[in-house]
Amino acid sequence: MTLSIPEPDQRLLHGVIDMHLHAAPCLFDRPFDEIDISTEAREAGYRGLVLKSIFAMNADRVELVRKVVPGIELFGSIVFNHTVGGLNPSAMRAAIGFGAKVAWLPTVHAARHVEFFGMPTYPWLAQRRPELSNTLREEIVPIRLLDADGRLKPEVTEILELAAQADMVVGTGHVGADEILATLARAREIGFRKMVCTHVGWHATAWSRDEMLRMADLGATIEFTVNPTMPARQRADPRKFAEDILAIGAERCVASSDLGQRDNAHPVEGYRMFLRMLRNFGLSEEDLNLVSRVNPARLLGLEVIAP
Repeated sequence: MTLSIPEPDQRLLHGVIDMHLHAAPCLFDRPFDEIDISTEAREAGYRGLVLKSIFAMNADRVELVRKVVPGIELFGSIVFNHTVGGLNPSAMRAAIGFGAKVAWLPTVHAARHVEFFGMPTYPWLAQRRPELSNTLREEIVPIRLLDADGRLKPEVTEILELAAQADMVVGTGHVGADEILATLARAREIGFRKMVCTHVGWHATAWSRDEMLRMADLGATIEFTVNPTMPARQRADPRKFAEDILAIGAERCVASSDLGQRDNAHPVEGYRMFLRMLRNFGLSEEDLNLVSRVNPARLLGLEVIAP
C-alpha cells in the first residue's frame, strides 16, 4: 500500500516518531502486520515507531523487523498484562535483554480498565467478534499497582528500577489516577525520569487538566493520541487536546497515534490528521516539533535532530 500524502503534509510527517502503534501479530484483529506498517511509515518519512503488542513482549521479533525494514528506527516493548505474568520483573529483564525501549503498566487487565468496561477486553470487540472475545474474557484477577493498604507494590518499584538502569520508558497503561500518582512519586524518589502518562483523554484515562498538571509536575510526559478523537471511539475534541497541551506545556507532552484497529484510520493518515488538527487549534511549529520529534527522541535515547 502506498499512501498519497500532499507535499505540505509530507513536511509535517518528516522525521516524526510515533511512540504508540499496534500491529499484528496480536490476539486482537489487526489490519496490517509490523513489517507492513513499518514500511509504510518509513515511506511517509517517519524517523521511528514504537510497536506495541498487548498480550506479548514483541522486542525479540522487532529485531527481525529491523532487518527486513531498514532506514527507520524501530522499537519493541512489553505490556504487563497477565499474559506476561502481570507485574513481572523477570519478564522485564527478558524484554531488556531483547532491546525493548518501552514498557507499559497493565492495560486490558488493569483494575481500572476492567471496572470501566466491565471486562478485560473491549465491548465493541465482544460484540463484533464473540468467538475471539470469549477467549480474551477469561476470568482474571484485575491488576492493581497498590496493595490493600494503598502502598505501591514492590514489583512496581523493581520494574521502575530496571527501567532506570536500562534507560527505558515506562507508560502508565490503563491504571487508575491514584495508581499513576503513586507510581510517579516513587519514580521521582528513585530518580527515574522517563514516565509517560498513556493516552490521556481516552475512555478510561480521561484525567482532568488539574490531574494532568499534577502528573506533569511529578515529572511525567503526558501522551495525547488521535485514537480518542476517532468516530468509532468517544469522539473527543482535538481542540481540547490542543488547549491541554498548551496549558501543560508542549515540552512536557508527546503526540502519538494509538492506532492499528480495523475500525480506525490508517496510522499514518490518522497521525497526519492529528498533527494538522493540533496546528489548526493553536500549536506552533515549534510545539509540533517538540511533541512529535524532540520529546519522543529524548525519551527513546535518540539524538535530537534539528528540523
